[in-house]
Amino acid sequence: MTAPRPRRPLSAALAACLLVLSLPAAAADFQLDNVRLDFGGMAISAPRLVVKGASLDREAFRTLLDTKSSESAVARINRVSATEITAPELVFEHSQGRQKQVTTYRDVRLTDLRDGRIARGESAGGSLAGESPASGKITGTLLRMAFEAFDMRQTARVLTERTQPGQSEPMRPLFGRFEQDGYTIDLGPAGKIALGKMVGRNFAAAVGEEPLGDLLGRIMAMSEEVPPPGGKPDPARREAEKRMGQSLLALYDRVDYGSGEIRDMTMTVVEPQAAKPGAKPGAKPGANPGPVDVKIARIAYGEDAPAKSGFALEGLQFAGGGARGLVDSISYSGFSYGPVIKALREDLAKSTDADAAIDWRRYIPTIGTIRMTGLSVDAPPIAPGGQPVRIGLGTFELKAGEQLNGIPTSLALTLDKLVAPITEGAGNPAARDLIAMGIRSLDLNARVDLAWEAARSELVIRQIALGGEGLARLEASATLGNVTKDLFSSDVALAQVAALGATARGLTAKLENFGLVENLIANEARKAGRKPEEMRQQFAMIASLGLASILGPSDAAKALTAAVSRFVAQPGTLILDAKAKSASGLGLADVITLTDPTEILDKIDLKAEAR
Repeated sequence: MTAPRPRRPLSAALAACLLVLSLPAAAADFQLDNVRLDFGGMAISAPRLVVKGASLDREAFRTLLDTKSSESAVARINRVSATEITAPELVFEHSQGRQKQVTTYRDVRLTDLRDGRIARGESAGGSLAGESPASGKITGTLLRMAFEAFDMRQTARVLTERTQPGQSEPMRPLFGRFEQDGYTIDLGPAGKIALGKMVGRNFAAAVGEEPLGDLLGRIMAMSEEVPPPGGKPDPARREAEKRMGQSLLALYDRVDYGSGEIRDMTMTVVEPQAAKPGAKPGAKPGANPGPVDVKIARIAYGEDAPAKSGFALEGLQFAGGGARGLVDSISYSGFSYGPVIKALREDLAKSTDADAAIDWRRYIPTIGTIRMTGLSVDAPPIAPGGQPVRIGLGTFELKAGEQLNGIPTSLALTLDKLVAPITEGAGNPAARDLIAMGIRSLDLNARVDLAWEAARSELVIRQIALGGEGLARLEASATLGNVTKDLFSSDVALAQVAALGATARGLTAKLENFGLVENLIANEARKAGRKPEEMRQQFAMIASLGLASILGPSDAAKALTAAVSRFVAQPGTLILDAKAKSASGLGLADVITLTDPTEILDKIDLKAEAR
C-alpha cells in the first residue's frame, strides 16, 4: 500500500537563508515594502521587511536584492550584519514539475545576523497550500517554530559550491538547534498527517563534488523524463542513471542528521482505488479497502535515542481493515549502511557486465543491535466463523558483533513470548493434534548465542534454545574446532573448504518436559481407544527395546537407551553430554568413513541422564 509523500514545509531556518541570500549588510534602521526574490522554481516574497542595526543604507540594501547579481551568494552572505530583521509575513512559492506548494510563515523574526550566521530565528506559525498530481489539493497548518545558530554561509556553500577534484571537506553544522511545535497536513483523498513537537540539533552537511542545488534539479528533471517507447533500453539514459546513483550515494558521506525527536505523529492513509488487473481502459476502479490509521508517540534519533545513538520508534499503533495492532518500541544502534553504500558506489563505477558474479556479502550492512518490544496484533478470522487472529511478541533482539566480509563473528538472538494461534487446515495434521490436546495457541521463547574465537580457531555455541509455555524446552551448547578465518571468506569455494574442515569437540543437550509428553500420550491413547497409562507403558517398552536393537550393545548405547526409557516412563528432564575422544574433535572425514552409523558411539564419550 502506498500513499503520496507530502513535501515537508520549508523550515524557518532555510527560509531565512534564502531570504538573505542576496543581501549585504545595511547601515541603519529602515523598512522595505513588497520584497520579492525569484529563483526560478522558487520565489520568496514579503509585503514588508523591517531591518534594524544594519551596516549598509537602504539603497545599497535594495540594489542587492537582484537575484541576477554576478556576485556569489556566499560573498553576499558574508557581509550580512544586522541586529534584527522582521517580517509580518514571508511567502515561499515552490514548484517542481506538476507539483506546486505555497508556504506562508507569520511573524518572522531573525536576530543577531553576522559573519554569515543567524544567532536566533522564530516564526509564530504559518500555513501551506499545494497541488499534487497524485493527491490533488494539499493544505496544512504550521505551529510555532524557532532555531538557533543557523549557518547561512555553509548552507549556501552546500547548495551552490563544489569541491576541487580529489579533495573533500569536513561536515559543518548548518544549525545548532531547531524546534517546531507541530503541523497538520490534509492530503485530500489520500489522507492526513499531523506531527507534534519536533526538536533537532547539530544537523550538519559538507560541500561535495556537485552542488546540492544542481543535484536536486537533475533529480527533478530525470523524474519527469518519459521512458523510451516499448521499454527499450536507452544506453544514454542508463549512463545518466548511473551518474545520478553515484551522486545520490555520495550524499551519505555529506549529511549528518545529528540528534532529535518527533512526538505525537498521526496519519490516516487511504490507498488509491485501482482498476482490477486485466480490466479494459476506462474501467471503474475497484473497491477501496478503507483508511489505515497510524499513531506514533515518539521518534528519536542520535543522542535522543535510548542507546544515545541510532534510532528509536516508541508507541506505534495502527488500525485498518478490521485489524489493529501495537508496538511498544522499535530501535537500533550501531546499524550502518556504510558497507552497502561503499559496494554500490564501487559497482556503479564499473562498466556494465551482466555475467559478472555478485558477492552479496558486500551488500550486508553493519547490523549492530536491533530490538523490538511489545508487539500485539488482533485481526479478523481467516476463515468465516473462525476465531479472531491474535499474535504477540514480548521481545525480539538481534546483536551482531564485528563482521568479516559482512558475516558477524558473534551473534545473539532473543525471541521472548512469541504468541501465535494454531489454525486447523486440511493439510496440517499436527495442528489438528495440538487442538485436540487443547492447545490453540503457541507461546514460544528462543535464544541463539554464538561467537567465533579467532585465537583458538573455535566456534563456541554458547546456547541454542527453543521452548514453549506448557509444552517443552530444548537447550543445547557445543564447541566446533578448526574454524579458521577462511570460513568468512568472500571466496565461496574457500569458505566451503573451511566449513568442511571444522570438527565437533563437544555437545551438551537438555530436554525439559512441561506437559507436552503427557499431552502426546493422552492424545494417542484417545485415538487408539486405550487408557493413557497403558499407552505410556507401551511407549516406554518401545523406547527400551527399540533403541537397544538400533544402537547396539556398547556402553554409550546402553546409557542412552536407559535414560530415554526413564524419560518416557516419567517425563521430566533428559540430559545428554557428548565429547569427542580425539583431542582434535570429530570431523566430517571421521563420519563419512563409517560403515555403520552406530560406530560413531565408539568415537565419543557419552553421558545420559533422566531426572
